[in-house]
Amino acid sequence: MSICGFSFGKDLITLDYPIVESVRSVLPICDRFVVAVGRSDDSTRDLVASIDPRIEIVDTQWSANQIDGSVLAEEANKALAAAQATGCDWGLYIQADEVVHEGDLSRIARACDHWQHDLDTKALLFRYLHFVLDYQTTDPWMYHKASRIVRLDDSCRIVGDACGPALKNYTGKVGNGDGYLDKNFLGTHVRAADARIFHYGWVKTRDQLETKFEMVRELWWGTLNEDERRRREDSKFGRFIARYPLLKNYAGTHPAVMADRIAKHLPYRPRRNRWLTPRFYAEILRHGFHG
Repeated sequence: MSICGFSFGKDLITLDYPIVESVRSVLPICDRFVVAVGRSDDSTRDLVASIDPRIEIVDTQWSANQIDGSVLAEEANKALAAAQATGCDWGLYIQADEVVHEGDLSRIARACDHWQHDLDTKALLFRYLHFVLDYQTTDPWMYHKASRIVRLDDSCRIVGDACGPALKNYTGKVGNGDGYLDKNFLGTHVRAADARIFHYGWVKTRDQLETKFEMVRELWWGTLNEDERRRREDSKFGRFIARYPLLKNYAGTHPAVMADRIAKHLPYRPRRNRWLTPRFYAEILRHGFHG
């Protein structure tokens, strides 16, 4: 059984993405690792190349596609194609702001080994922790699961805004129309990996948050009219700062590779127990209780 890690990105230094920590967190269980690096305005390529001698870089040029983040899926599929070309059995897809805990690596490897010969199993599902503004705060209303292991047999592609793998030419009734391999397929094409993804993409200072907002505005709604752009922006961003008092405290451990970053980033601001905040109950009434 063999695993090829794969990722993609550009301008990752400007965006302050933890690409170094991301790749290093999974390298111990990867036989190969490929990164599709888009032409950048900073030193992203040099940084990626410096992570480890095993890193294989695919140089790319991002298209001008500016609707719903689909250019991200285009880039992820370039990395997926390079991973398939290595001849490895499985691809470990990790985005540049995602990190895996070292305590979960053996579980991932065992799951890949266990399901290797069940060719109907195309992906392994991970649980998500979404950190917002600081490393002590998670948003339980963001998505809880996504597939991050995909079988490298050319049966899948990355879809949406690079959210995860989907079956090619899917015609069945389970799941959504593009065959997205999420929890709806659990027990058929998708199995549980019993592992977590620590998603740090929204851990930002106010200035860094605005830089990321500008990137999202360009890649998701760059060609839309102003009214539609504003409507989608309000839906996508979820008013992180306004909702900060309603979010969940995290008291568990973080991946060891994140220690330096966490030490340098202070809590966003003091916050009382969310259960003592009346607006928390209004949020539950609107969106349900998700943890």
